[in-house]
Amino acid sequence: MGLRKPTRQWRRWHRWLGLLVAVPVLILSVTGVLLNHIDALGWSSSPLPPWLARWYGAPVPVNVQGVKVADHWYIQANERLFIDDKDAFYCQSPYQGAARENGMIVVGCGDELLLLNGAGQEVERVGAAYGVPAFSALGNIIGSGLGLETADGVIRFDVDHLTGQPLEPDSEWQPASLESVPAVLAERIRSQSVPPSLNWQRLLLDLHAGRILGLTGQLIMDLAALLLSILAVTGTVIWARTRR
Repeated sequence: MGLRKPTRQWRRWHRWLGLLVAVPVLILSVTGVLLNHIDALGWSSSPLPPWLARWYGAPVPVNVQGVKVADHWYIQANERLFIDDKDAFYCQSPYQGAARENGMIVVGCGDELLLLNGAGQEVERVGAAYGVPAFSALGNIIGSGLGLETADGVIRFDVDHLTGQPLEPDSEWQPASLESVPAVLAERIRSQSVPPSLNWQRLLLDLHAGRILGLTGQLIMDLAALLLSILAVTGTVIWARTRR
């Protein structure tokens, strides 16, 4: 008679195994449903929020700084130059800022000067091959002219003839100074700095497979799947015994 009834041991194991896999199975179920309808939800290519992308290791800037010239912000992030919130040009680090000179905007990108017209279009990109000396800062000379700070001091640099001469003793210059951009603009820059591959579909897939926690997460999900199979067996055994 005892063989026909489910034993306490079967019930105890079934109950504890169910509690053990409850959270992983819930994650599997929810992420599975979301993945099944991700296109309808419009999430398949939607980028992750900047803080989540940063958790993945993406180089999303925390502090967004730039230089405001002629009512426009010139910002460098991840080797890209943004004009306000528009991803415009390649701009290597270090970023020395921007200044207005002779009707153009001059941007310091690493060892190059990027020359832009008033419409934000590239006119020319000049470096050492064009006679531009190694510089650590750029800015406007008070009155007129572009100043570059070099190892030998500040020089007045002519962007038309690509020549430089030492700054006159009675001249003053104001180096470009990076400052924090408005919060709304900073958030737009951060959002555009998220790689396209880091989207909601990627996050859901990583959660579903446990990859979000690396090898440990994958092993947890594997164990949950194994225990779920055991639960199916023990549940069937208990049901079969109660039917006898």
